[in-house]
Amino acid sequence: MKRFIAVINPLNFTENGIGAFKYFANAGNSQLSVIALDNQEREALSLYEMVPELYAYTDERVLAEIRASRDFEMNSKMTQLHHLCNEGEVKVDVRRVGNFPDQEIILESRFSDLLLVGSKTSFAMMGDTNPPIFVEEILVKAECPVLIIPDTLFSVKEIIFSYNGTVSSMFAIKAFTQLFPSFCELPVRVVYVGERNIETIPWEHQLKTYLELHYSRVDFQMLRGDPSMEFMKLLMNKNDCLITFGAYGRSRMSRLFHHSDAENILKCTNVPVFITHP
Repeated sequence: MKRFIAVINPLNFTENGIGAFKYFANAGNSQLSVIALDNQEREALSLYEMVPELYAYTDERVLAEIRASRDFEMNSKMTQLHHLCNEGEVKVDVRRVGNFPDQEIILESRFSDLLLVGSKTSFAMMGDTNPPIFVEEILVKAECPVLIIPDTLFSVKEIIFSYNGTVSSMFAIKAFTQLFPSFCELPVRVVYVGERNIETIPWEHQLKTYLELHYSRVDFQMLRGDPSMEFMKLLMNKNDCLITFGAYGRSRMSRLFHHSDAENILKCTNVPVFITHP
């Protein structure tokens, strides 16, 4: 048995999103804990930073009414969340965490096998980046593998392992394989994008030997060109596969999101993306 945790904004979640968490928990034979982040303090700070005059000129009674309205909505949403999580065969533990909970999520990830998060999960008051800042932070700081799930999830019918011969890409392949042995009958495609006139896939024989111990159907595909563009073309019209990426380091967020193929995948495609750190 494994432990998966899922992170949501309790004021902005969907039934499909909860169903996707259950889908992967079932596939991984895992316990599932859904952590609802109540970022009330952060939201208030963000609103103050954007519109400071709101607090300067708004009567305290009006602010109290705003807070009461939000609390009512939060309680209603939490009731709905508990109902969704208790339906079906996969039972889910639900926990609400408040007051700048980012550090607690990272700590929870240290003692979890996988962290699941929706690709659009955000706590911004007005607009956000794509991927959202919260998702970027989770990917860089998480201490376990992360699975980013699109708004609409289709049953996974193919596993695509992005591979460039590095430790990080192989680490992601092994981590996914160990977390989801139930996917062993799905077709697996290893995709390598040749750069600098490289004509062969690095250590192809060793990789093939490893994967054939875990999967019944393994194919290799070699593409040529810019890795980001080639993966985009490969995945643009697909919605029934899952792709893995090895992260490129923790020291700077930009190293993952501006110099890795994962950025455009998260922005423009509709497939789950599995990312981990070596």
